[in-house]
Amino acid sequence: MQSELKKLLGPDGPLAKAWSGYEPRPGQLTMANEVARAFTEDDFCLIEAGTGTGKTLAYLLPALMSGKKTIVSTGLKNLQDQIFDKDLPFIREFFGDNFKAARLKGRENYLCLYFLKKALSQAGLFPDEDEEALKEVAAWAPRTKHGDRAEFPFLEETGKLWAEISAPADRCLGQKCPDFSDCYLWRARREAAAADLVLVNHHLFMADLAVRAGGFGEVLPDWEAAVFDEAHLMEEAATSYFGRSVSSWGLMVLKRELERVTLLPAFYGDSSLADLAAVFGRQADAFGMNFYRREGERELWQEGDPEAGPFCDFLTNFHHDAAALAARFKPLIRDNEEAAPLFSRLTETAANLLFMAQGSDREYVYQVERSGRRLTISAFPIRVSRQLAEGLINTGRTLVFTSATLSSAGDFSYFKERIGLWPEVNGLTIESPFDYTSRTLAYLPTHLPMPSDARFPDAAALEIEKIINHSRGRALVLFTSYKNMNHVADYLRGRIKWPLLVQGQRGRGAILDEFKNTTSSVLLATHSFWQGVDVPGESLTSVIIEKLPFPRPDRPLVKARSQLMEEEGRDSFMEYYIPEAALTLKQGLGRLMRSSRDQGLLAILDVRLMKKGYGKKILKTLPPSKVTSDLTTVADFLKNI
Repeated sequence: MQSELKKLLGPDGPLAKAWSGYEPRPGQLTMANEVARAFTEDDFCLIEAGTGTGKTLAYLLPALMSGKKTIVSTGLKNLQDQIFDKDLPFIREFFGDNFKAARLKGRENYLCLYFLKKALSQAGLFPDEDEEALKEVAAWAPRTKHGDRAEFPFLEETGKLWAEISAPADRCLGQKCPDFSDCYLWRARREAAAADLVLVNHHLFMADLAVRAGGFGEVLPDWEAAVFDEAHLMEEAATSYFGRSVSSWGLMVLKRELERVTLLPAFYGDSSLADLAAVFGRQADAFGMNFYRREGERELWQEGDPEAGPFCDFLTNFHHDAAALAARFKPLIRDNEEAAPLFSRLTETAANLLFMAQGSDREYVYQVERSGRRLTISAFPIRVSRQLAEGLINTGRTLVFTSATLSSAGDFSYFKERIGLWPEVNGLTIESPFDYTSRTLAYLPTHLPMPSDARFPDAAALEIEKIINHSRGRALVLFTSYKNMNHVADYLRGRIKWPLLVQGQRGRGAILDEFKNTTSSVLLATHSFWQGVDVPGESLTSVIIEKLPFPRPDRPLVKARSQLMEEEGRDSFMEYYIPEAALTLKQGLGRLMRSSRDQGLLAILDVRLMKKGYGKKILKTLPPSKVTSDLTTVADFLKNI
C-alpha cells in the first residue's frame, strides 16, 4: 500500500498531473504511510499533524485502499460535512470512485415525518414564529435529500420547534411507525450499513459505545477500522455519553407528550393514567422552578448545602412517581404504538432520578447547573479511560488517532492516559509546513499585572486596544471567561473605529460569517471559538489570547479529577492543569495560520508564561515564531501586513 500511496501523492501522481503548481507534501506522505501501516497490521496509530499537513487525504486514501469497513469520526460536525461534501468528491475526481461512502448523524439531526404530521395537525399550539417555521419545513420536506436539520437554515439554532418534529430514541416508534419506509434516519442507517466508509462525529460514536456497553443494541454498523480526527475532543464526548443527566427542558418535553397521549382515544377516560401523568407534570414543573435558582454550575450534595436535603427528598419522590407512571404504561405496550416509547422514557427518567438522589457511586461527580429557566443535574464519570479501553482500545481493531493538538511539549502521555491508550504506543509528530518563523510574530508582554491582580482586566483591555489599532482591526480576541470578555467589550465600544463583534450577539455561524466578510472587524469570543474557527486571509491578522486557558478549578468535574490525582500521590497541577492549558492554547493559536499565505501576530497577554517556572513547559507548545515583548516591534511587524 505504501508504494501505491507514493505514486498517488508524489510528483508524478494524478494531482501533480492535473495541477501545474502542485507541490508534494512530505509530511502528508509520511502520515499516509503510518496510517497504511496501522491498517495493514491491525495496529494503533497516533499522529499529531500540524495545520497544512493535508491529514484528511492522508488517512482517507489508506482507509479506502485497505478494503476494511471504516468509521471516520470527527470532533465537530462542520468537519464531518466538509469531508463528505468536499474531500470525498475530490478523491472521486482524482483517484477513482470505486467506493461507497455515507454520512451518519445523531437521531436529533433528522426530520421525523411522523411527528411533522402530528405537529401540523395541532395548529394553534405553537407560537406564531414556530407556526411560520413549521409551514416552511412542511413545504421544504418533499425536496430535502437527507432530512438533515442543516438543510433547514431558516430554523433558529436555539428554537424549540425542532424538538417537536424530530425523534430521539426515547420517542421513536421504529418499525411500527407508519412512515418507517420513508424515514430519513433509517434511510441514512441503511446507506451506512452498505458503505465502505462511514462519516460520523465523536458524540455519535460514543453513543454507540455506550449503547453497546449497556447491551441495548447498536447505533453504528459493525466496523473493522476507525479513524478519529480531532481526537483531542474524544474524552469530552465520552464523558457526556457515559454520564447521566435530567434536565427541566427534557422533563417539559416529556410532560407535553404525556398530556397529548392521555387525550388520545386509546387512553382517554383512563383516570388512573391521567392522574399519574398529572402528578408527573407537577413534579416536572417543580424540578425546574423550585430548586437551585442561582445561575451557574456547582457540585451536588456538598456538606453544608441547605438545598441538598430537600432536593434529595424531592428527587426520590419524583423517582417513585415516574416509576409508577412507567409501570402503568407497561401493559399497554403490545396494543398501542404510543405506549412503548413513553414507557422507555419514563423508565430511564426514573432510573436517572434515583441514581442522582443516591449519589453514591464514587466513580462519578454529581453536579447541578442553572442557565436561565433551565435546570440540569448530571452525573459524569471522573475518568472514561476504563470505558474506552474496554469498548474501543482493547478490541484488536485498527485505530487511528489524529489532531493538530495531541501532545504537550512533544509528549503524548497525557492524551494516552485520558483515553486509555497503552503507554507503549508511540506518537508521531508531523510539523506544519507553514513558515511560522518568517510569517508570524509572537508577542509575549512582561509589563502587565498578573491575571490575579485586580488591575489586570483594565490593563489587558488597554493592551488589546493598542494591538487592534496596530493591526487595523482584523483580530480574534479569545477569553477564558464571559466576565472578562464583556469587560473588554464595554471598554472598546466607542474607542476603536473597527467593527466590534461579540460572541452572543447572534448565532455562532452568523457571527463568524460576518467576521470573515467584514475584513477589518474585531471578534471577541470565548470557549467554543478556541477551536473550529477557520478564517484564512486578511480578515484575521492577529490572534490575541487574554489569559492562559487553565481549566476552572471550581468546576465539579475539574475539581474531582484533580482530587483523584492528588489522592494517588500525583501533582494535579503539572499532570492535569498544565497539559490541558497547553493543548487549549495550541488550539487557540492555531486559528491564525489556516493557509500557507496567511501571516500575522500571536499575542498572549498572560505574564505567567514568561515569569513562572511552568511557563517554559507551555512555551514549548508554541509555534516556531519569532518572539518579542516590545510593542514597537509588534507595530512595525503589523504595519507591513
